[in-house]
Amino acid sequence: MYSLEVVLPVCNPDKRLYTVIDRLLKQTLEPEKINIYLTVTENFGEFELLKGLKENNLKDQRITVTAIEKSEFNHGGTRQKAAEKVVSDYCLLMTQDATPVDKHLTEVMLSEFKKDRVAVCYARQLPYKDATIKERYARNYNYPAASKIKDKTLLEQGNIKAIFCSDVCAMYDMKVFRELGGFERNVNFNEDMLYAYKALSNDYRISYAAKALVYHSHNLSLKDQFKRNKALARSQKEHPEVFGKLSSESEG
Repeated sequence: MYSLEVVLPVCNPDKRLYTVIDRLLKQTLEPEKINIYLTVTENFGEFELLKGLKENNLKDQRITVTAIEKSEFNHGGTRQKAAEKVVSDYCLLMTQDATPVDKHLTEVMLSEFKKDRVAVCYARQLPYKDATIKERYARNYNYPAASKIKDKTLLEQGNIKAIFCSDVCAMYDMKVFRELGGFERNVNFNEDMLYAYKALSNDYRISYAAKALVYHSHNLSLKDQFKRNKALARSQKEHPEVFGKLSSESEG
């Protein structure tokens, strides 16, 4: 019998968060716990979150809330600390704006681990209705309709798509996760891809499950998109042992 927990980092959420939580609680294969890690800001803290949960009829004993200071948050370190507290066989990492499309998300993702040596499975991201043309193209390109299993052979070809993986919605085999040492702690981006590289290098495989569906897209301003691209580039530059070996020239 499987056991599953969700780790959900949250910061200044909108009402969409409560839809995400509600749909996670109603999955055909339900998580035993939803662990919310709330980055406290001037505008949104634990009081506001608990109030929102109550107003949306989400007072469920499976939901836990851990408050953290903004200065303590980073993408790799916060997720690593959260993962270290997970006692279940599998951990689903989500973001606050990734909405499950249906009740079968966890069921589909868990089934991928029946395949040999799958360390992590990530879901297909569909754009929200208000997504820009650019965002729709990006989702369709990075998250096609066909599922795929990626292994070390693809990594050895030197294509960066080999290690593409997204913690927007990704499920981890926790036994393998601990064996490989988990996430890099001091990274603000790409903790998922760095882990994927480590998994492939150790002869594990990565599953892209196209039937596991979430809505997720961002309509970023040019300024915010530039900041994001700059942070991603900085992260890649800090890890030449990974990204220096891989080419993205044919990936658009």
